[in-house]
Amino acid sequence: MPRKKGGDPMTKKRIETGTCEGDALGFCADLFSGWLELYEDCRLYLYCLISLYKNEGNTQNLIRRWISDGYDVRIVKPSTVMQHILCKFSFEQFHEYLPDHYDDEVEVWRRRFIPYATKYISHPASRVDSG
Repeated sequence: MPRKKGGDPMTKKRIETGTCEGDALGFCADLFSGWLELYEDCRLYLYCLISLYKNEGNTQNLIRRWISDGYDVRIVKPSTVMQHILCKFSFEQFHEYLPDHYDDEVEVWRRRFIPYATKYISHPASRVDSG
């Protein structure tokens, strides 16, 4: 799903494990169960993640991959265990209004904005539909 010139950065796509899009993101059904939303501007909101193999580093590897691929990774209402993992990647707690899912502001963990990290050579989401 390459970003189109003049595309709406608010355009998003729900991606679940067990789909081609999920597999392209490393969000594979053989390792995880869950769903996320990927926005045109490379924001990736993880709403639900269940690791099928606990304590094997799969969640950390997935987050590391998304960060290195240039996504602005955001975790919605993370568990205490997930918060511990996120701290290793310098994530911090913020609050955002996500009206499609919640009536009020909700806890979202993300890294602080780093301007140079958003200058992509190619849009990372282009890998999602590359099949």
